[in-house]
Amino acid sequence: MVDKDRAKQLKDFVMEAEEILEGLAEDLEKAHEQFEGTGKVRPDRLNKIFREMHSLKGLASMFNLDRIASLSHDLESLLDRVRLGKASLDAERFSLLSDSRVLLRALVSEASQGEERSDIQPLLRRISGEAAPAAPAPAPAAGLMLDDATRKSLTEYEEHRLEDNIEEENHIFAIQVGFDFSDFDQRLRALTERLADLGEVISTLPVVDPALTGGIHFRLLFGTRMEMDEVSANVADVHGMVSDLMPPRPSPASSAPSLEPREEPEAEAPGAEAAELEAEDARGLSNTVKVDIEKLDTVMGIVGELSLVKAGLERLAGRLEGTEGQKELAVDLSKHVRTMDRKLTDLQRAIIDIRLVPIGQIFNKLNRTARRLARQAGKSVTVELYGGETELDKVMMDQLVTPLIHLIRNSIDHGLELPEDRRALGKAEEGTLAIGAYQKGNSIIIEVTDDGRGLQLDKIRQAAIRRGLVDARQSLSPEECMDLIFLPGLSSAEKVTEVSGRGVGLDAVKVAMEDLKGSISVWSEPDRGTTFQVTLPITLAIIQSLIVGCCGHQFAIPISSVVETFRASEPEVQRVDQREVFNLRGVTLPLLRLEDRFALQRTSPRGHDRLFVVVARRGEKAAGIVVDDLLGEQETVVHPIGQKFGKVPGVAGATEVGENQVILVIDTVSLFGSIEGVKA
Repeated sequence: MVDKDRAKQLKDFVMEAEEILEGLAEDLEKAHEQFEGTGKVRPDRLNKIFREMHSLKGLASMFNLDRIASLSHDLESLLDRVRLGKASLDAERFSLLSDSRVLLRALVSEASQGEERSDIQPLLRRISGEAAPAAPAPAPAAGLMLDDATRKSLTEYEEHRLEDNIEEENHIFAIQVGFDFSDFDQRLRALTERLADLGEVISTLPVVDPALTGGIHFRLLFGTRMEMDEVSANVADVHGMVSDLMPPRPSPASSAPSLEPREEPEAEAPGAEAAELEAEDARGLSNTVKVDIEKLDTVMGIVGELSLVKAGLERLAGRLEGTEGQKELAVDLSKHVRTMDRKLTDLQRAIIDIRLVPIGQIFNKLNRTARRLARQAGKSVTVELYGGETELDKVMMDQLVTPLIHLIRNSIDHGLELPEDRRALGKAEEGTLAIGAYQKGNSIIIEVTDDGRGLQLDKIRQAAIRRGLVDARQSLSPEECMDLIFLPGLSSAEKVTEVSGRGVGLDAVKVAMEDLKGSISVWSEPDRGTTFQVTLPITLAIIQSLIVGCCGHQFAIPISSVVETFRASEPEVQRVDQREVFNLRGVTLPLLRLEDRFALQRTSPRGHDRLFVVVARRGEKAAGIVVDDLLGEQETVVHPIGQKFGKVPGVAGATEVGENQVILVIDTVSLFGSIEGVKA
C-alpha cells in the first residue's frame, strides 16, 4: 500500500507515462511497417522513438521508479547506437523493442499499485547482449566539398546521417538562407518542414560571416533525390542560395529495395491466452480523462439554467399550494423539487471539483522566476513555498500566473535589499520570499511576502502629491497610503526611485484581480517587509449569491464576499467625518448605501426605519452595504453586461433569478472604491 501523497504522485506519473507508451507503441508499429516495406526506417521516426524512451526514463527518475528508469535507460542507449549507425535494425531487435514496451507497460501498471511483480533482469540481459562494439566509422563525407568549420560543427549523429545519405547516393546540397530577426524562428521552421517532405535536413548551422549584413543567416545541409533547380525553387521565397556539394552518381537498379512479397510462415490462430494479452495491452492504464475546459464551461452553464428551472418549479409549487384542491399535487411537486435541488447541488460540486487543480502546478514556475530575477538583480534570496495543495479553478489559475510574477518582480527588484545593505541593517545577506496559498471560507488567499525594506509611506505620499493624484492638504491613513501604490500614476518605470521602487505595474495587477472577481491588499512594516494578499473566489463558473432588495430593485452579492448580515434601524447609524458608520460589537464599521451609490429612486418611504446591513469583505477589510431586504440565497451564473456598457463601478455582471428576470451582480471591490474599511 502507498500513502495518500505518494498515491497522487503515482496517479500523475501513470497518466503521463501512458501517453508516452501509447506514442511509443504507434511509432514502433509504423517503424516496423517501414522496415518491412523498404528495409529501412526513416531517421525522424527513429529519433521520435528515441525521444519517447528518453522522456519515459526522465519521468520515471523524477518519481524514483528505479526499475522503469533502469530498463528505459538501457533501451535508450540501444536506440542511440541504432540512430548513430553503430547498430542496425532487424527483426530480432524489433522483437526486443516490442517486448520491452510490453514490459514497461506492465511496470507502469504495477507502480500505480505500489507493487513489483515483473522481473526485468532477463530483458536487461538481452539488451546488454546487443552492446557489442561497432567497427570504427569512416571519416565523415571524405569526398564532400565541405569547409573545415562546417565539418567540425557536425555532431556524431549528423555525421552518420550525412554518410548515410551519401551511401544512398542522394544529392547533398548546402542551402544558405537569411531572415529578418523579427520572425527568423518561424520562417526557418517553415522552411525546414517543407524540405523534410522532399528529403532530409541533415544539419542546420548559423553562418558567421562579417560580409553578411541584415538579419541572421543559416546553412542547411540537405540530402535529396531532387535536382538542384527543384531545390532552388523551393527556397526561392526566403532568398536562399543553393550549392551542390556533391554531383549525383548514377544509381544502379540493383540498389533499389525489392518490393516483392515475402513468404511469411503461416501464423497459428491466437488462443484465449493470446487474445487476453492483446486485450490487456489495449486497455488504458490510467482512469484519468483530459477534458477541454470549454466543455466544462458548457456543462456548468447548463447547470445554471437548470437552477433557474428549479426556481420556477418552486414558484409553481407555491402557487398550487394556494389553489383549492391542488394541495396534494403541490406537496408532491415540492418533494420532487427538493430532490432536484440536492442533485443539482451534487452535480454543481462535482463539476467544480473537476475544474479545480492544485495551485502547486504553477509554484515551480514562480520559483524559477524568483531565482532568475534575484540573480539578475545581484541579490541572494531563499524562496519558500507553502499551500501548493490548495485547489483553484484551472482557468483562473492560468490567468493568475502573470499578476503573481509581477508581484514577485516587485518584491525582488524593489523590496529586498542588496546583500551589503542587509548586512548594514543587521539582517542575513540572503533575503526571504514566501509564496503561499490557503483556503478561507469560499475564498482562496494567496500571499507574496518579503522580508525587505517595507513600503516608505512618506515617499509614496509625496510622489502621489507631485503627480496630482492626492491633494497636499488631504490627510491619509497608513492604509490609504499603502493603497496608493495601486494607482496607475505611480507605475511608470522612470519614476520608480521616487517611491522607493514600489508600485511598478501594480495597477495592472489590481485590474487583473478585479477581472477575476477578487481583490488585492497590502500591508507593510519598515525594515521588516511587505505582504501582498490576493483574495479570489474558488471558481467563477457558478457562484452562490445573496439576493437583496433596495428601492424596489433586486441585486445579487456573491456569498464569497459576505462576512455576515444583521438588522439595524436608522437611529443606530452614526456619522464620523462625514461618513456613515455603525458600532458593530465595539468596532466602527463604515457603511455604504446601495441606493446612493447607484442613484436609485425610492418610491415609498422605508417602513419603521428598518434596514439591513450586509457586511462585505474587501481583502482584509470590511464595510457594510445598506439594503432594504434580504431575499435569500441562490446559485447564480454571472454573465458579462457587454462592451456597450463598459466597466460599471460596483457591477460585476448580470444574472437571471426568475422567469426572464435579470438582476445585477454586485462587485464589492469596485463598489467600495476608496472607502476605508475595518479588519474583517
